[in-house]
Amino acid sequence: MVLLATNKHFSHNDGPHPMDTRKKRALLVEKLSRLHSSVSSFSTSDEGYDQCLKRLLIFAENSEPESVKVLYKILCALPNVGRETKRETYFSFIEHFRSDLINLGFSADELEEDLNPNEQEVADLFVDENIGKNLRIVEYLNSTFFTESQKSSLRKSRILIDFIKRCKTSYDPDTDRLNEDDLGISQEQFEDSLKSLEESKRILIYRAARGIDEDYMDRSLLSFLKSSIINTNIDEAEVDSKLLSDEEKVIEKLVIGDNLFKPVQAQESFSRQSRETQTSFEGIFWAFALLAFAVVLMFLINNTK
Repeated sequence: MVLLATNKHFSHNDGPHPMDTRKKRALLVEKLSRLHSSVSSFSTSDEGYDQCLKRLLIFAENSEPESVKVLYKILCALPNVGRETKRETYFSFIEHFRSDLINLGFSADELEEDLNPNEQEVADLFVDENIGKNLRIVEYLNSTFFTESQKSSLRKSRILIDFIKRCKTSYDPDTDRLNEDDLGISQEQFEDSLKSLEESKRILIYRAARGIDEDYMDRSLLSFLKSSIINTNIDEAEVDSKLLSDEEKVIEKLVIGDNLFKPVQAQESFSRQSRETQTSFEGIFWAFALLAFAVVLMFLINNTK
């Protein structure tokens, strides 16, 4: 693809902004979502690589620099990789895209700048629209790029729950490895995911798994997770006792308390209590209904006398 240098510069004035209204931000998020979704196809073939890069560059050539900056940062923060693609290969592709952006006239320094409030709102809206649809983007656990909130902690807990669930699906205690499974995670994918996470987030995986009831979390799987995390050059004492951040503590509690990991007996007890409470309310309702019917009936009888 022939690139034409356009010397694009990021505006810092008070004029019209490409994201200055809610409607503009929503429309931009739709475009960013489609581009982010399509990136996973870059590794399918040489043609897929070229087509994917072409889509990104067409957007860059026809969009405001601020929009391109948000796209670039989202692609870096949230790698959308296929099952057979290593993150190292993905980031080589993103580096190719970055080089082409520089050739188009974008500034390397400005691409790395922090987001302004409107740009940040677009990034957060992108997460609102997309993270729930793709829980396999474990890098969201790392991210301080997006605004921290109760919603973000809940999303991160869902990603961690999905990750642990896939490990359980694929774990083979006889070989102490993860087997390839469409609903699980292969050994290679698991190791690649661990490498992509910050040290504290790798530790968080073990801490959350450690708190899950033994009826779900087999001790051999827990031992496998711990040893795998230690093998990423983390001291065993840190894995057991490192102080987690406030957000990480919240995520840990959300994972451990999830219904998926509660013992079956506890779930049945909770369900039974709910039914009893519902039955109690139903009894009160029908008592009042019968009382009201009796009052109406007495009124009609008295009026017919």
